[in-house]
Amino acid sequence: MILVMGATGHVGSKITTHLLANGQKVRCVARHFPDKTAFQGAELAQGDANNVSFLTDAMRGCSAVFTLIPPNFSAPEVRFYQNKFGEVIAEAIEEAGIKKVVNLSSVGADLESGTGPVLGLHDQEQRLNEITHADIMHLRPTYFMENLFGGLSTIISMNRYFGTIPGDIPISMIASRDIAARAAFLLMNPDFKSNNVEYLLGERDLTHEEIIRVLGQTIKKPDLEYVEVPAKEMRNYLIGAGIGEDWADSFLELADSFTNGTITGTITRDKMNTTATSIEEFARTTFLDAYNKALLAESPSKARPSESRGEARP
Repeated sequence: MILVMGATGHVGSKITTHLLANGQKVRCVARHFPDKTAFQGAELAQGDANNVSFLTDAMRGCSAVFTLIPPNFSAPEVRFYQNKFGEVIAEAIEEAGIKKVVNLSSVGADLESGTGPVLGLHDQEQRLNEITHADIMHLRPTYFMENLFGGLSTIISMNRYFGTIPGDIPISMIASRDIAARAAFLLMNPDFKSNNVEYLLGERDLTHEEIIRVLGQTIKKPDLEYVEVPAKEMRNYLIGAGIGEDWADSFLELADSFTNGTITGTITRDKMNTTATSIEEFARTTFLDAYNKALLAESPSKARPSESRGEARP
């Protein structure tokens, strides 16, 4: 039995699909399962993963577990929340006697400052490494392509995508499907020993100008524009969107770490950490679908989704 935390999220749902397709017994953990038919063949453990008793019981009898600290944008202090949740995960692993752990971390988790929400993942790596009976694999993916969904409303209403990272600075970006594929492989083939780290850096480095150009071409908005805005303006926007002040500050610090090279300076791209999905493929197969759904939700009586579907959704 393999346990998957965050089973309804971008990464966890895709890990579950991979495992079930390969005949694995899977136990899925999530607070809610809005569509249980999507998890046919898996055991569902519905509850609060921030509860030691619940998570320990869910982990019992599992040969390997996938762990992550889910974001909680209502938490007033980011790192405090992450550490309390991380302590629950570590205690459950110890109590359940888990031997193999694939932990979702992030690029920058090797650094002790200046990386915003990644600091809590740095702490979690250290915490899990102290569990003497478990072999740990920390996956350190880069910035998720799915984060681009956050700009859908301004893309639709203003034909603009706003960000604080200068448009001409290249950064690495990855599709969650590639993280899931690697995590599923490791869960099915847990040959790693002791404490390990793997970077996942996407298909190539990209500037935001290139990213937005690709998205614009895909959604039939060739004049879609990337607009760099001051951090203060972005902070006000994030808080207005319902994100807590500490989370907003944390996200801006993370953006700064990409801008000034704090994160990218610690990583060397190679064949092992370069993954398959390009921004062009992601735009055709994932972003286009999200855009069409957002467009219909924005104006259901007027919206006419693009017909350029490309290949099927994963």
